[in-house]
Amino acid sequence: MRIINGVIYGILFLILLIWIGTKKGGQAELKKSVRFVRQHGTLWLLLLVINTLSFCLTFEREVDQIAISKEGYGGEEKQVEFRLEKEDATEEVALTIRPRILTDDALKERWDEAFAYLEEHLKGENKALSKVDQNLDFSLDYERYPFDVEFRPEDYILIDGEGNLKNDRETLLAEGYREQDLLSGIPTHVTVVLWYGEQSAKHTYDVIVYPKEEGDTERMFSGVVEYLKGREEKALYEEGFMVDTEVDGVHISRTDMGGISAFGVLITGGILIGLLLLREQETKRQEKQKRKEHLLRCYPWFVNELVLLLGAGMQVKNIFATLIEEYERGTGVESGKGRRTKKVPVGDYKEDLIKELSVAKRSMELGISEEQTYYQLGRRLELPCYIRIMTLLEQNVRKGAKGLSAAFVQEELQALEERKNLAKRYGEEAGTKLLGPMILLLLVVMLMIMIPAFMNFM
Repeated sequence: MRIINGVIYGILFLILLIWIGTKKGGQAELKKSVRFVRQHGTLWLLLLVINTLSFCLTFEREVDQIAISKEGYGGEEKQVEFRLEKEDATEEVALTIRPRILTDDALKERWDEAFAYLEEHLKGENKALSKVDQNLDFSLDYERYPFDVEFRPEDYILIDGEGNLKNDRETLLAEGYREQDLLSGIPTHVTVVLWYGEQSAKHTYDVIVYPKEEGDTERMFSGVVEYLKGREEKALYEEGFMVDTEVDGVHISRTDMGGISAFGVLITGGILIGLLLLREQETKRQEKQKRKEHLLRCYPWFVNELVLLLGAGMQVKNIFATLIEEYERGTGVESGKGRRTKKVPVGDYKEDLIKELSVAKRSMELGISEEQTYYQLGRRLELPCYIRIMTLLEQNVRKGAKGLSAAFVQEELQALEERKNLAKRYGEEAGTKLLGPMILLLLVVMLMIMIPAFMNFM
């Protein structure tokens, strides 16, 4: 192994010479192999550290002794592997290392310590084992005492294997104990067995169990329970009996019958109101989004009509009136009468824009200036494209029509481009919406194929 380490040291030394010799040259002038050496300096340094560590480990077997550590008291066995070498022969063996074992004197001392620990902690939250009315503590500190422990209660009716007490007054009376026994306490004992391998030691602890102390609430409810039991005993030969809904200030109600409670109605009503509010907000959001989409779809048409009619010499306010009239005539609506025909369904995507144009037309008829009307119309339509076109109309009022035609032509081209993008987006959304039904149809087809196949195998 040391020969291999020496060869690696030689290679690293050669790399160091190349590194130093090519330090002054530029990267572009170096050969590919030399550039590789210079670009991986961290790699060569890591190889040096690894090779040095490997070289140091070759001296490990030359020590006179090998240290083997063992698990402490109560630990587990572990396997240690050795390699045996002599001349050309080699063999690998495994030795089982057992944990440290206590001597007899140390074991007896530890047993005494463990029993003393149990006597102190066995009582749990009770003041003493001579008066026990709460659960016992069946546990041992296994880090200090390397023993397996076994708890053996004398009477499992009183104490189970986990140290839990069954000392309810009603339970004890049902098991045959008398009131006098409950007052004086029920004597019993718990035997604890400690195991260390095959060796064991045991100790018995005397315990006196008392009934569980009842609090004020428990005593109050126990009186009501006695009242209910008394009513049931008196009506043993009757079809039924009645109980009061309030006894000693305690309200009584049945929980095994389905019914509607006031609290349940309140909670259900609150949830319903919350859902309705959410539905209302969602409806408003959808209507606002729908209006926005309608206005976006209508914008190219609106700009095109403006450019066309402005080029024909028509004033803007007359253009609004013309668009409104054409829309009402196309949808079969007669102004002032509200009559509709089935020519074109009312509520198409132009309706929102026509409504805003009607408001703007009435504003101008009431004497509001055109500049103010266009400003308000753009803010009501909210979308940037409409605000931009209304700003152009405001400039037309303030500065005249010079240069307005070119601006409108540019706006028309931009509107057509936006229309293409909008159509493309609608197409993508339609494809996404069709994805769900397509997956559903795929699952149906797979079930139609797989179910008969499984039925044939069964």
